[in-house]
Formats: sequence, structure tokens, C-alpha cells
Amino acid sequence: MTRTLRLAFLLTVIATSIACQRPSAVHAPVPRLVLSGTDGRPHDLSDEARSARFTVLFFSAWGCPCQSVHDARIRELSARYRSRGIHVFAIDSELGGSIARDTVEAERRGYAFPVLVDPGGVLARALGAEYATESFVLDAAGAVRYHGGLDSDRKQLHDDARPFLQDALDDLLAGKPLRTAESKALGCALQTW
Repeated sequence: MTRTLRLAFLLTVIATSIACQRPSAVHAPVPRLVLSGTDGRPHDLSDEARSARFTVLFFSAWGCPCQSVHDARIRELSARYRSRGIHVFAIDSELGGSIARDTVEAERRGYAFPVLVDPGGVLARALGAEYATESFVLDAAGAVRYHGGLDSDRKQLHDDARPFLQDALDDLLAGKPLRTAESKALGCALQTW
């Protein structure tokens, strides 16, 4: 094969690969929605984003063992970043989601942040959320700056797990480019409406 043909072939492979990639959710704006929370308040996601340096939305599935093993990390993350102007919300987009059920689960799990009910899975569909613990970090304009998993662990926690969400928050707070703007969420598939 001549050098020109090899180069043409390589460029075709690269172009095809780029064209077939799933479009990134990073920088897409969050839709304007008002969701009821376990704190007894309605939460307008656009207003929430504007009132925080960054806002973390993570999707929940109460029966998911991956989420259960991550509860301590979720609580630690919320506590660590609360004083730095970061708001954390769990999102329940699953069938049968209700304030009553979510209040019980949030209390049982020790969540010090509200769980928001997403009736009909509107937010999940708009953001493309498919898995428990799938996380989105919004900036003050409501744009998604990070999308993916909490870390590189699934059903067992490891000391050397890559803390994707924590790294993204640290990078954003420092004004640095994100080490990882998008990663794979490793939780159970959401059973949405």
C-alpha cells in the first residue's frame, strides 16, 4: 500500500470513529424544571445552579447495591464541598418515586441533602441519565461541566479507586481544565417511568 493510500485509509478510519461517537452531554444546559424535594421545598434547578458555585445531581436507585456501597462516599463528598458553595441533590427518576419513600431512604442512608423526585423521568431523559450514581456537575449557568460516575468502583470499594467526581469538583473550583470531563457510571440501570 502506498503512503498516500495508507494516509487516506487512516484519515477515513479517524473520521468514521469521530462520526460514530455518542455526542457528549458536557456543556449541555440542564432543562428548566421544578422538582419536589424531601426537604419539603420545590427546587427550580436553574435557580439552584445560579445560587451555587457548582451543583451536583446524582441519580439514585434505592435497590441498587452499587449505590448502597457508595453511600458513605456520597455523604463524605457532600460534607466536604458544602462549605465551598457546592450543592448536592439525589434525583429519584424511578417508577414509584415519591417524597414519602425518598424521605425514608434519605434518612436511612444519612443523606444530609435533599432527594428530588423526577416524575416521569423528565430530567433523566433530558440529561441522558441511565444508571444509579450517574452524576452531573452544573455550573452557575446550568451547563453540565462533568458527567459520569462517582468513581471507578462498582460493588466493592477500593482505596485506589479513581475519584472522578471529586477530581472534577477540585479542578472546577481551582479553575483548571478537568482531568476527566466524562466517565462511565457503574451503577444499576434506572427503572424510569
